[in-house]
Amino acid sequence: MYNFCYFAQGLMLLHMYKYPNNDELGKALFSISNGPLAFAIVMWRNSLVFHSLDKMTSMFIHILPALVMFSRRREDHLFRKEFPLYERMDETFLTNIWDFWIAPFIWYCTLYLIKTEVISKKKLEYNTEIATSLRWMTKKKDSASYKLLSTFGEQNQLPTSFAVYTVVTSLMIPMLWHSIWLHVLYLAFIFTVSVVNGANYYFRVFAKRYIEEIGKSIS
Repeated sequence: MYNFCYFAQGLMLLHMYKYPNNDELGKALFSISNGPLAFAIVMWRNSLVFHSLDKMTSMFIHILPALVMFSRRREDHLFRKEFPLYERMDETFLTNIWDFWIAPFIWYCTLYLIKTEVISKKKLEYNTEIATSLRWMTKKKDSASYKLLSTFGEQNQLPTSFAVYTVVTSLMIPMLWHSIWLHVLYLAFIFTVSVVNGANYYFRVFAKRYIEEIGKSIS
């Protein structure tokens, strides 16, 4: 429950039900939901597996805010049925991207560090089964993610992961804000990845069950 997706869900509820007309909060949530949250489906290999409550919950926790903010950002386009390839650059969005996206993420990272490295440090050290984003990315020492996050030493893996993910997911946000077509293609790509991951999951599961049934019939 420490991870960013739950923080973003709370922020979306705050925006929708308490401050729906707050443009700054709306832009911050657009950036967060379409940047690190949606792209986490690719990074963490979320899959569309309809019979699995756990996988479907994880999938929609990551994608739902992006769909909500797409609807809010594009409601005028959808109402007028006008879909320009690219809109005039909103300079305020670019100049204030720190406030809209990076500052809220740093705020979350600070709270996350306090929670995991101070308040719950002993609990996490004692119970290694508790899943966190960092543990997932560094569970295999021969993986590319482990090597990348260990660039500045294993003790700095957590701040390194935050920094790298912040930079990578920040690059696409201005383009998504100014182009409905790029936004649609981006969300379609995210869904396609989840469908492919789900198909691979079904193939592995059913193939395993088939092999087990053959083994039972032979024995």
